[in-house]
Amino acid sequence: MSLMFMLFALMGAVVVLAGGSYVLREVLARMEPRSAVAEPEPPPAEVPRPHVGGYVPVDREVDELPSGLRERARNLVALDRADEAVRLLRPHLDGDEERARRALRRLDGDGRPALES
Repeated sequence: MSLMFMLFALMGAVVVLAGGSYVLREVLARMEPRSAVAEPEPPPAEVPRPHVGGYVPVDREVDELPSGLRERARNLVALDRADEAVRLLRPHLDGDEERARRALRRLDGDGRPALES
């Protein structure tokens, strides 16, 4: 029985608080002087901002590889160990095997003899 009484008391308190809040809001609204509400100004037209910068990943060229690494890769190709050369270049080209193979093809065709320093 006391649990039922507590629930009714709680519901009564909620109703009293809600009613008091409503009445207070109405009283305050009537106390404020009424003024004509001007229409808000339209927002300014949005002008596209110029591109200032940002992160743009750029593919590394073969020339960006260290010279010792380029020579070592060319020597591996000359020894017919192209797969090893690809594995050698991959860490320096962000682990991309396709880029490593393209870099290896460009290294092979640059006209310098292999196995010479």
